[in-house]
Amino acid sequence: MTSSNDHTDDGIKLAPDGNEPDDPDMTFVTQAHYDRESHRDLTTEIIFAIADAADVAPVDLKDPPLYECVDIAAIEDGFFGKEVAGQTRDSEGSVSFRYNQYHVEVASDGWITVSEPTAGGD
Repeated sequence: MTSSNDHTDDGIKLAPDGNEPDDPDMTFVTQAHYDRESHRDLTTEIIFAIADAADVAPVDLKDPPLYECVDIAAIEDGFFGKEVAGQTRDSEGSVSFRYNQYHVEVASDGWITVSEPTAGGD
């Protein structure tokens, strides 16, 4: 049960879907959606989501470079790649990685979720 639409009774911020984070040591910060038909590529969506979480401009995310943390091309190909033998990809699942203190999860439905360690968590 929640005390408001976006927090649990004990103050944990909920994801937009209303669920508590899977990891109690992490707190939801922001979420973005990637659409393969969009003008933005997956890398750009991830960078903008992390920048939003860090409250900085996307151009300020330089260290480390995103490509040192995760293989975006592999995620994009696995979840959102071109048709194979005339069939669209039906991959389901998610890939998670760390970017500095942030936990970033890219789901096969296009949702990019950024979380950070809960204050006082180990």
